[in-house]
Amino acid sequence: MSDQVPASAMTKLIKAMGKLPLPFVRATGRMVGLLGLRFDRRTRRAIDRNLELCLPRLDKKQRTRLRNRRLQHMGQTFAEMGHLWTRDVKFILDLCYEGEGAAALKQAVEGKGGVIVLAPHIGNWEAVNVFVSAIRPMTAMYRPNKDESLDAFILEARNRAGGELVPTNRQGVMQIVKALKADGVVGMLPDQVPQQGSGEFAPFFGHQAYTMTLASQLALKTAAKAFVVGCIQTQKGFEVTAFEVDPRFYDKDPETSLTGLNASIEQLVQRAPSQYQWEYKRFKLQPEGVLNPYKEANPS
Repeated sequence: MSDQVPASAMTKLIKAMGKLPLPFVRATGRMVGLLGLRFDRRTRRAIDRNLELCLPRLDKKQRTRLRNRRLQHMGQTFAEMGHLWTRDVKFILDLCYEGEGAAALKQAVEGKGGVIVLAPHIGNWEAVNVFVSAIRPMTAMYRPNKDESLDAFILEARNRAGGELVPTNRQGVMQIVKALKADGVVGMLPDQVPQQGSGEFAPFFGHQAYTMTLASQLALKTAAKAFVVGCIQTQKGFEVTAFEVDPRFYDKDPETSLTGLNASIEQLVQRAPSQYQWEYKRFKLQPEGVLNPYKEANPS
């Protein structure tokens, strides 16, 4: 990190956790997540509402248990960042082991043709960057953090894995297209609400979610192959799990394409539902005339 940017309290905390044994910080993170975040009413309500919307087959007790496990994993994920952002690449790679579809992902990354790595917020997505970039440097978009110290720290940590970060603007998109056309690898986070005008509505767990169109547009433009990838947290470390995206993703019809994308994300989420970011208000933007489900559930 640049000496010109004084280290913030958050940066110091993350660095300190990186020096402690990983099993210890994981256990501490789970405990803090469960005991601390359960008093965060906003987070708890968002998780409860998303589980109610997306996993209606579960009864209230089952959803509560799942929510509490999610709170634990939120704490664990934060606690792990000290290791993922400060330890050397070999240390992290030793924690990653190949699960379902990882061999096919590696073969695609090592071969000819561009590859789009779609990494939803499940498990620890920072490990995806390290695993893939160790095979071939991955280009990914990056939005600066408001904390200048933390921003510089994260940039340095991600760059050391061998990848390249580009801005979330037209110039960044052009760099991504260039990388894919040169048989490169591009990483994207496909499960966030994009800026208006950069997405369309498509079903996600049976509800309309405003979904990014950039990934499918890039695939059509460059003939790149896409995978949905996650590093699932296990006692051994991180299980790299990958699915080649639903064939509908490559359809020229946007609604069909995005339906395929979201179906692929659902498939990965079902592997480890407690490790998915249910605290994120994925359905906050709705088609005109449709109520925001979070406001509907929690009227002010």
